[in-house]
Amino acid sequence: MLITALTKQTKTKTRVEIDYDKTLVLSDKDIGLYGLKENEEIPESTYAAILKQLRSAALIKCGSLLGDMDCSASALKSKLIRAGFPDETAEEAVREMENAGYVDDRRYADNYIRYHLKEHGVARIRMELLRKGVASSLIEETLASLEEDGSVKDQEREQILRLMEKRHYDPQTADRDESRKMAAYLMRRGYSSEMIRSMMRGGDPYSDF
Repeated sequence: MLITALTKQTKTKTRVEIDYDKTLVLSDKDIGLYGLKENEEIPESTYAAILKQLRSAALIKCGSLLGDMDCSASALKSKLIRAGFPDETAEEAVREMENAGYVDDRRYADNYIRYHLKEHGVARIRMELLRKGVASSLIEETLASLEEDGSVKDQEREQILRLMEKRHYDPQTADRDESRKMAAYLMRRGYSSEMIRSMMRGGDPYSDF
């Protein structure tokens, strides 16, 4: 394996590119310790030792990241890669966190949905969870389990009522333009058009704005 580039990342860290397709971020101390030099070969044994060291560091980093807030497996892996850990090391560290129960996408989705239902509709929450790397099938399963007792729709209705009150929207006196603006606002918050129409017209989903 050939070290194709050594690039300063911070005052104390250097990005190491190997064979143009592998990237590590190491301390300058480790660069010297392992004798890494640009355009020189890196022995397999040295590379293996570096990966072992990085794996331990990645697990410590996981503890730090998860101590601040819970996150999905995909998001945790992305954070590790942004911190300079190689893809394979990040993958191994996240897998170990999952096996130990520190990362659980189902638990994360359940907690995320319950918390954000206070502010947003299901459509927006679903989009945000997808963006965070939670599998679509898992999101739908979690939503289905929460919707069994009707609590999700009840929370959406309560939230829409609060938002309409906050924006001083009165369906009895609002004109068509005010109603359309209110509906557009609620759609941006992630509520379905059917739910919005029903709530803005006193439960009649077929009433026009």
